[in-house]
Amino acid sequence: MKRLLFLMLAGCLVTTSYGQNTIEWRKDKVTQMIFPADIVKFRTGYIAGPSDNFDALTQRDGKVLYIQPVMPLDETNLNVVTSDGYYYAFNLVYNDAAKCVNYIIRPAMAFYQDESGRQDAPSVAEPGVPDVDAVAAAEAVRPDSASLFSKVSEQGSYLVMNNVAKLQKLIFVLKGVYVDKTHIFFKFSIQNNSNVPFDVDYIAFSVTARKTRKTSSQERLQILPVGADVDVHTIGAKSIAEVIYCFEKFTIGKDKVLLAEVLEQGGDRNIGLRIPETFIIEARKL
Repeated sequence: MKRLLFLMLAGCLVTTSYGQNTIEWRKDKVTQMIFPADIVKFRTGYIAGPSDNFDALTQRDGKVLYIQPVMPLDETNLNVVTSDGYYYAFNLVYNDAAKCVNYIIRPAMAFYQDESGRQDAPSVAEPGVPDVDAVAAAEAVRPDSASLFSKVSEQGSYLVMNNVAKLQKLIFVLKGVYVDKTHIFFKFSIQNNSNVPFDVDYIAFSVTARKTRKTSSQERLQILPVGADVDVHTIGAKSIAEVIYCFEKFTIGKDKVLLAEVLEQGGDRNIGLRIPETFIIEARKL
């Protein structure tokens, strides 16, 4: 898993929006989703092509699913079953300025595993039929991690340098990084000192080069949290929000940073915090 982060430099990690796995796609680029096992079935909330009057091209090739809308689409869903018995559910959000077009999907993103169905799932894709029941069941079958988040919350905030980003009276702070045997946790605070409420579009994480020149979508590896202790929707005027994100344990190279970005819905106050690899390597043990 850690080698994947170093080798798949063109890959992205899925973001989490309101507790759901979110994939951004755009009509001028193919979006590639790389799964840990072969895809045996997928269902979509859009009309998948090639076919008559289709909304988006959708094609699978082993572990890889390629999707590309032919026009801007409303938010929809995508459900995928892989040969190892894992079931995945994604929200597809159209963004004609999406930075990432290659996504690495991890088993922790699945909402269910059918042990009896390993290697025996249907081998024919069934596009065009949204799997509403699967999406509704996602939260119910996720493992309870409340105790883990509570344990992290009780830890003291120890970072005091190179852990703050400021933009237009917004202050984005990484307060600490913590690790156990299988997960790594990042504790953030987002302070809004303006008189205008900050509506969160989404919060994204990606591994990128330490150098400051502008990077392309192909040079980012976006990372999907496996969970968060709260959903941050709005940060009111003159207020502060705190959130803890949990990831599968990972490390990054010395020439890279973890970029945490908070994007504003209906505005341009998009703030990013560059997290050096030393913060991850020196994470405090839970």
